[in-house]
Amino acid sequence: MAQSLMVSSATQVATESTELCDRCGVYAKLGLVLPAGGELAFCGHHANTYAETILATAESVFLEPGFDWRGTSVRPEYVGAHRAGAHCA
Repeated sequence: MAQSLMVSSATQVATESTELCDRCGVYAKLGLVLPAGGELAFCGHHANTYAETILATAESVFLEPGFDWRGTSVRPEYVGAHRAGAHCA
């Protein structure tokens, strides 16, 4: 992933992703780290569909460069640098 936003902790812009959406298998535009561990990836459609849930639960979010995620307009205060230890390329 490329870009990251501060969700509960952070969001980061990353490099181009080769991950696939965990929901439908299309190339992912957004990845997230869950507070209890583990990661999920979503295509643009599913990232925007679940934006509010992602913002409410993710520890950090990573956006593909150029991806206009709905979550940045829902919670603009979360846009910022990634947390220490977050994944970024």
